[in-house]
Amino acid sequence: MIDLPTPSRERLTDLFLALARLPSPSRSERAVADAVITRLRAAGVAVHEDDTGDVIGGDTGNLWCTVRGDGSNPHLALGAHLDTVSPTDALEPILDSEGVFRNTRRTILGADDKAALTALLHATELLRASESPFPTYELFFTVSEETGLVGAKHLGDHVLKSPLAAVLDSSGPVGGITVKAPSQQGLRAAFRGRAAHAGVEPERGRSAIQAASRAIAAMNLGRIDEETSANIGVIHGGVASNIIPELCEVQGECRSHDEEKLAHVAAAMVDALQEGAALTGVDVDVTLVHEYRAFALNARSAVVRLSKAAVVALGLEPRLLTGGGGSDANILNARGLPTVNLDAGMMQVHSPDEYLTLDDLERLCGLVLRMIALAPGFAPRVASTISRAHD
Repeated sequence: MIDLPTPSRERLTDLFLALARLPSPSRSERAVADAVITRLRAAGVAVHEDDTGDVIGGDTGNLWCTVRGDGSNPHLALGAHLDTVSPTDALEPILDSEGVFRNTRRTILGADDKAALTALLHATELLRASESPFPTYELFFTVSEETGLVGAKHLGDHVLKSPLAAVLDSSGPVGGITVKAPSQQGLRAAFRGRAAHAGVEPERGRSAIQAASRAIAAMNLGRIDEETSANIGVIHGGVASNIIPELCEVQGECRSHDEEKLAHVAAAMVDALQEGAALTGVDVDVTLVHEYRAFALNARSAVVRLSKAAVVALGLEPRLLTGGGGSDANILNARGLPTVNLDAGMMQVHSPDEYLTLDDLERLCGLVLRMIALAPGFAPRVASTISRAHD
């Protein structure tokens, strides 16, 4: 087995806290991107950036780089996203006395996905400073992942040269490997009624909010079956309590691991929207967008076997998971690049209760090092480890 460098808990702490202090909501990732670029350049790695920021109205493009080791062709691509959901308060992360990273303010911590950024950066620092051999590999960092995997969709088809990939973007203790994730349809509807004074002449009005309410009430929402769900997440309209609302906009989604079920649920939601409009005499414009496709990786596929072997080498039990959400892995798998989504140790993400333990951050960095060291084609000495890893 290759001698691997040992992650520094002090360095991981300093690096995570520095990244977590930098706000990086979708389309405003510049500060974090610059921090990533600076640290990779300090490790002697040249970083490329595309024009996705200009295309989507953001301030940052996707980043990618090749970390040169043994061999000219990269063996593995590892990725994370630069953005977070929008914080509602200041970012003041700390490592508490129990070894847990938390934000002292009532908003997100940002471990989604800065835990992954930290682990990838520190692992690269360690390998570049080490005298032990390691294979050439790629890193990629996407923007606006939280708003529909936008950055990954704009990443050039031929940017990544590796035969296998992993993103570090799933919530849960290190050791989980998401091998199956659903498709998603995004839905937007704009109800257009007629404004009128609500007290003086309500008969003249046509309420867009009433139409939207009827439509939503008629929908089957929440958990539909074990592989299908639907949700209306945003509704807004109206200007004053004494004016019958002329406009109401609704945003929602449905997800499924089965494309036929997804099409059926999406059609039912559209039917409900149109019926709600018809019953109240208003117009409705509906937009349905297929955001990303489902993927399902065989347990014996190379990237799954590699991931399991790396988890075993770390001393943990691999857990093959079926995810309920999308990630950049959906986009890459749809392009033909087999990609798993690894649990990154972050917990209760997208909430003020989000946290990450230093132990899991250390394990995540150790997992990255083992994923690289065990990459197929680099280390025939450990090929048997991959084949034995919980086939």
